[in-house]
Amino acid sequence: MTQYLSAIIFSALSAVLAAAPAQSFQNLNEGRDRFAAVDFRLRADAALVFAGGKYGGNSLADLDTRFEWEAISENGWRWGLELGLHAQSDVPREGFANTAGPVLTTSQRSLATGRYRGVRAQTGRTAFAAERLNIFLKAGWGAWRLGLTPGAAQVEAINLPTGSAYVRVDGGPLGLGRQVVTRTANTGAGFGPSLIYSTPRIAGFRVSASFAPQARFCGVDICLSDAIPGGAGASSLENVFEAGVSFDHTFAGAGQIEAALNGVTGAPLSAEFTDNYSALGAQLRWSRNGLSLGVSSLWADNAVSGGSYQAFAAAARYDVGAWSFGAEAATSEDDYLRESESAVQLTLSRLVGDHHTVTFGLHSTDREFVTLSAQGIVNNNENGSGAFLELTFRN
Repeated sequence: MTQYLSAIIFSALSAVLAAAPAQSFQNLNEGRDRFAAVDFRLRADAALVFAGGKYGGNSLADLDTRFEWEAISENGWRWGLELGLHAQSDVPREGFANTAGPVLTTSQRSLATGRYRGVRAQTGRTAFAAERLNIFLKAGWGAWRLGLTPGAAQVEAINLPTGSAYVRVDGGPLGLGRQVVTRTANTGAGFGPSLIYSTPRIAGFRVSASFAPQARFCGVDICLSDAIPGGAGASSLENVFEAGVSFDHTFAGAGQIEAALNGVTGAPLSAEFTDNYSALGAQLRWSRNGLSLGVSSLWADNAVSGGSYQAFAAAARYDVGAWSFGAEAATSEDDYLRESESAVQLTLSRLVGDHHTVTFGLHSTDREFVTLSAQGIVNNNENGSGAFLELTFRN
């Protein structure tokens, strides 16, 4: 009942946002001591997902809004405030940003993805967080942000050309079941308080660097939390340094090529982890004449010897008019949690108007993992397949 009520609420919010798309207002002033312009922007993305098959009759919802106030000085500098609110009704995936229930066995949490093993997930999940609250300054020599904001690794990452905006085999915001465990995003400090600087894009290249003194912030999809009551280690970090470089250029006759490399290092706050944490992510995407191909990978050491995490994802999308055909695959292996996964997904999407999309998808996963019992370590395997319908409003 809670899931259906959440879906109804999100539907109402989506309808309101659809009726009032992103707005931008400017107030021009000509006084010597006044701003040349003041700009207000409101953006919103919303989704409803209905799933069936092995995953059951789930109804999921997501609403992500951003407000930005920007003043433009007479010398061309831009400065202002960004606020982002995120709400979600999702299935109880074991980990990521989900809260855990009672401890079943010795519990562990992966620093690379935030997933945990050995505790029971909640029976239902709704979440709300202010994931962006920062001040910024933009000038000809680059941009600075201070506050709740994605770090450099996320800023310079490239999105895969997936057919679905929210349900993906590579750590999508909404999940069809607890089997979806692969994530190639190099999240670092998540949306925690950070200071980040980005250069202008020159000859296709841009570089970003950021620092977070303590990453304990828990958002909707990314959560660097304190220890779980009952024993699961904290996924919080301190002294988190991130750096990233990206390239984006369209070549005549060859199409658009995007590439990115990003790295993260930090010190775990839990005694469960014996080393400093480090992770390296890379992405590549090519687009031409409606066809887009992309790959993404992540390697992380999980701050323990022999506990590395590796993940790889590939996606393709072909756009023909208002129609889009998508295919994606992902695989991951977490030596720390002793689990691995492979997943595939096919989608068919239709753009309705300028902002709405209807997507139908088929999804399948296969997961291998271990559990602890009175007989010792037991190897397990589970797989699931199903279909979903996704309705989105994106602005």
